[in-house]
Amino acid sequence: MKATLQRVRGGASWIIALGILVAPAIFVSAEDNHVSDVYQFNINPYHPVADRLDMFGNLGCYQNSDYSEYRFGWPGLIYHVESWLQLWGGLDAYYTDNDHSPDQLELRPFAGAKIFVPNQAKLLLYNFTRYEYRAFENEESGTWSNYSRIRSRFGAEIPLTSRTSAWTEKTFYALADVEPFYRFDKNEWDPVQLRGGLGYIVNKRIRLELIYTGQFTRSSADRSFQHSENLIELNLKLALHEGILARVFNPGD
Repeated sequence: MKATLQRVRGGASWIIALGILVAPAIFVSAEDNHVSDVYQFNINPYHPVADRLDMFGNLGCYQNSDYSEYRFGWPGLIYHVESWLQLWGGLDAYYTDNDHSPDQLELRPFAGAKIFVPNQAKLLLYNFTRYEYRAFENEESGTWSNYSRIRSRFGAEIPLTSRTSAWTEKTFYALADVEPFYRFDKNEWDPVQLRGGLGYIVNKRIRLELIYTGQFTRSSADRSFQHSENLIELNLKLALHEGILARVFNPGD
């Protein structure tokens, strides 16, 4: 009987995971030519610096029919205040190779806090709010522009296994979140992103994530949000020191 219940729970977990991954696609209209498709690959290495301080980097490539974008982020720092509170900060650089407009360089320093909700079910429930300053250089004219924004991600990561096996090697987890952005130059919320995906813990040093993101934007404050972008991304989280991924992403476990 106990084994049967475990199989039922396991099957239900997979159904929930599939729903989280596929649900955002309901918003996708194959006939909507205004929705762009972006494919992304990220490598995020992590390593400890001190007892409460970790460092990370961002290496990424975005591909669209109209542009290619390359991301390099370093240094990124994570300070562990408590098991439920982390402070994040760093600098990301993006270079966009546009097909029909001048290329662009972006420098994006950021700082924020990630707050976890402690629970006995080993669910990862969190809010990650950060401030970003975006500075853009037009590579043709050499002119700069900038604006600031705040983004606040409300997320959940759910282990697709028994509680005793949660967040261990060779197990899956589902993830989902909603993230609104507030732009200070326009004094409005724009855009809003919805994400859903599936992660796999290969071992203590490697995690893989396949994620779908639907982005919704609006042309002005009095307009409703419209589906504008589909983003499919593959993330590789790489620990340069064993155990660092669990410390960063499952601090209360």
